[in-house]
Amino acid sequence: MKKLFLTVLFFAIALISNAQIDKILGEWKSVDDKTGEVTGVILFYQGDNGMYYGKTTRVFENGKELFDEQYIGMILVKDFKLEDGKLIGGTLYEPHEDKTYYGKISYNANNNTLEVRGSLDRRGWLGRTQVWIK
Repeated sequence: MKKLFLTVLFFAIALISNAQIDKILGEWKSVDDKTGEVTGVILFYQGDNGMYYGKTTRVFENGKELFDEQYIGMILVKDFKLEDGKLIGGTLYEPHEDKTYYGKISYNANNNTLEVRGSLDRRGWLGRTQVWIK
């Protein structure tokens, strides 16, 4: 009986995690945490290797869309894996600063947003969080 309960619990957790990732996939507007302005649209997808990525599909500056070939299609979110309904272990690239940060991405079901945390350290203590909208 105990084994059956643990097996059912394991599959329930797996289904919940997969449901969360379905909500993360797709396009999201990146919002600057300092100005509150939309800076771009990022398409989240799963690669052939099972890892998760995000590439730029649109770029904005001062509220206007830019058609800058340099940024369109650029992969900013790399090598994330799904664990407990969150994307972890990957990196976030900030093209304007030309810096790469450790990252963690989680879906907030209460307001249908992504919490994207970039940090200097792997544990996420030294960094900042942006809230992205669908």
